[in-house]
Amino acid sequence: MTRPVKIKKIADALDSMMDEWVYYLNRETGEIVEIEKEYLSIAEESEEDEDFGEYKDWEQDAIRDAVKVLENPEDYIKLPDEYEIDEYNIMMEFCCNIPNKNLREKLLNLISGRGAFRRFKDAIKRYNIEDEWYKYRFEELCKMAREWCEDNNLPYIND
Repeated sequence: MTRPVKIKKIADALDSMMDEWVYYLNRETGEIVEIEKEYLSIAEESEEDEDFGEYKDWEQDAIRDAVKVLENPEDYIKLPDEYEIDEYNIMMEFCCNIPNKNLREKLLNLISGRGAFRRFKDAIKRYNIEDEWYKYRFEELCKMAREWCEDNNLPYIND
C-alpha cells in the first residue's frame, strides 16, 4: 500500500535538487531517496552479489541504495528533474504577476538572454522582493508536486 506523501516534503526535495543527483520517492515509506548519478551508473553495471569493497563505506551505502532502487522499480518513483521543473518559466510567470507595471517590465527585460538568472537574483534583492519570489517559487513547486502525485496515482497530504 502506498502511504500518503506530504506535498511540502516533495516540494522541499524539488527546491534543493542538484544537477548530478537523481531523486526518488519510496512508495512504501514516503521517504525521498537521493542518489548521485555516478553511483546509479556503478549500480547499473554491477554484478549480482558484488560487495563494492573497493569503495569507501559511505560510497558502498550509496551504491547499495542505488541497487535497491534499480532492483525494485515498483517501489520507487523518480521525481521530476531540473529540466521538468523549468525554473526559467517559474521566474517569467513571477515577473508577469508583478502588479507594478514599471517593475514588471524591468524584470521581464532583465530575464531575457544570457545571464538572466544572475540579473534576476540581483534585481529581486535590489527591489526588495526576494521574499515574494521565494514564496511564489515554493508555491509553484507545491503545485508541481501535487500534479506529479496525481499523475503517478499517489495519495498526498497538503501540509
